[in-house]
Amino acid sequence: MKKLALIAVVLAGFYSVKSTAQEVIRLPTFTIDHPIINYLNLQLELAIKASEQDYGEAELVHLRIPVEEERQLRNLNQSITDVAWATCSLKRNESYLPVLVPQVAGLFGVRVNVIRENDPRFSAINSVGALKGLVAVQSEKWHDHDILVNNGFTVLSSDRFSAYRALERGLADYYPRGIAEVIGELKAANVDGLAIAPDHALRYPLLFLVYVRKGNSALAERLSTGFQRTVESGAFLKLMEEQQWYKEAKSILRGRTVFDLENIGSLGACLQAQEQHQQLLQAPYGNN
Repeated sequence: MKKLALIAVVLAGFYSVKSTAQEVIRLPTFTIDHPIINYLNLQLELAIKASEQDYGEAELVHLRIPVEEERQLRNLNQSITDVAWATCSLKRNESYLPVLVPQVAGLFGVRVNVIRENDPRFSAINSVGALKGLVAVQSEKWHDHDILVNNGFTVLSSDRFSAYRALERGLADYYPRGIAEVIGELKAANVDGLAIAPDHALRYPLLFLVYVRKGNSALAERLSTGFQRTVESGAFLKLMEEQQWYKEAKSILRGRTVFDLENIGSLGACLQAQEQHQQLLQAPYGNN
């Protein structure tokens, strides 16, 4: 009995608060600090609130230990946490249960190219083929790397921030970065002489979804119900439109020619989420 009590105390130490709510939903803590993370938590809170009439109250508690995306997902099936956020793929949908509401309106699949300032080649880019003749740099840990390779791009593998150094040193010509992240990341990279290439953007299906443990259909149903209600009421889009990163993304996207690429891993439930939420996915392009 004493051993069980000790285990309970140790486990409680992994989470940020203790809850007296009827249901406790355990969330991961990210290894990076970005306003999008706070936004994701706020959207989840709205969905929980919107589903209370059917499922009762719930409290969200955070794992104290920061973990990366793949670890967040593995923690689901190990019952360490109940929710993870990740980009949708066929492989992930086999191992985990996706909640089919795009959390950032598909913006993780919209990329602008970070380049060396005043590189004259990029003012003349008018096709995907022209980009394929240059060298991109991308993290091998991300789906974006394989998407670029599968679309015929030449890609230098690197880590997230060392890629900026590779670009600065001329080892690569451009670094495709998410349109909702690029401004903050350029500042954090602290590398002089870089800029966002003008006139064009890359786009491919890459939805960022909430995932739960494969067998946790009750939580998946609750979150699906809650998110669907906030989407239908307009609360989901309203919260997103209030975010500074979203406003910056819309501003950067305005007037650009968009080159569409394929993502062969974005089928099945990923495609279903895309088809069900076309209005949400089109929101960033409004008034452009």
